Amino acid sequence: MMHYGFGGFGMFLWMILQWGILLGGIYLIIRWVRAESPHSKKKEKAIEIIRERYAKGELSEEEYLKMHDILSKGMDHEK
Repeated sequence: MMHYGFGGFGMFLWMILQWGILLGGIYLIIRWVRAESPHSKKKEKAIEIIRERYAKGELSEEEYLKMHDILSKGMDHEK
């Protein structure tokens, strides 16, 4: 009698493909949620404000770089 279908190895590959799709989907959802978080939007807004202040001459280069460094790195440590 002939057996049609994937067979043992084919089923294994199909299982790996399904797990890859599932894990890839979870990764993309997590990435999307993090990109839309209020924290990231506040951080972007704060950096935009100090850029504007630097462009207007309200901040020296040293002050701008210090604030930018704090916003880029320091806000992640406050959580």
